[in-house]
Amino acid sequence: MHRLLYLVLGAPDSGRRAIVQDLIEGGLTEEESALTLTNEESPDGEGFTSWHWENDSFRIPEETNEPQTTHKFLIFSPYLDLADQIEASLDLLDSDEGLTLARVLFVVHCGLLEETSPQLQEWHDACAHFADVALLNRQEEVNSKKIKEFKEHYESMRLPFLVESVRKNRIANPAKILDPASRRISHVFDPVEDLDSDLADPYLERLPTGERAKRITLPFREPPNSS
Repeated sequence: MHRLLYLVLGAPDSGRRAIVQDLIEGGLTEEESALTLTNEESPDGEGFTSWHWENDSFRIPEETNEPQTTHKFLIFSPYLDLADQIEASLDLLDSDEGLTLARVLFVVHCGLLEETSPQLQEWHDACAHFADVALLNRQEEVNSKKIKEFKEHYESMRLPFLVESVRKNRIANPAKILDPASRRISHVFDPVEDLDSDLADPYLERLPTGERAKRITLPFREPPNSS
C-alpha cells in the first residue's frame, strides 16, 4: 500500500499546523489515518510527533513508521535552509519504498506581504518553485492590493500551482488540496527515469565549491530558546 507524504512550507505563525489539522479532519475518510511531523519539541495533540535536524537530515522516531498510517504531513522549519530540507525529504522518500510524495503545500502568511524585504521575496519565490498549492492565510486587515500583487507575480511567471484562500485556518475544499496530482514546476520529485540528467534544479544545484548555485536567503530569525 502506498502512503502519501505532504510537505508543508510556510513562515512562522502562518498557521501551518492548524491548516494541516483542518485538512486531516475534513479531507480524510474513516479508513484513512494521518501523522503530522513538526519540529516542535513536544507537540500537543494526538497524531503529532516531532522531528529534529541532524547531519542535514530529518530524524524521525522509528515508532512513527506505522504501515497503517496512510498520510504523513512533514512541516518544514522556516529557520532551516529550504533547499537542505527539500534534499532531506528526497532522502526520506528514498529510504521508505511505500512512501510517495503527494503534494508540497506553501502556506502564505499574507500579513507579511506588507513588507518590502527582498530576502522575503526570494524565499517566497523558492517556496513557490517547489509548491503544488499556495494557501493564502492570515488575510485579516491586509491590503487586498498586496494579495492581488502576490497572485499576479506568480501568474506572470506561469507557475502552475493552485492558489486557494484560507479563512481562519479553514480550507473550503480539503479534498481538492489533498489531491496528489502534481502542480509544481520543480521536477526534483519526479521518478529518476523521467528526469533529464542535464536539467538540474536551480535551487539544488551545487557549484564545484559545494555552495548552492542559487542560494535561498533565510528571512526569519529563530527566537531564543526555540526548539
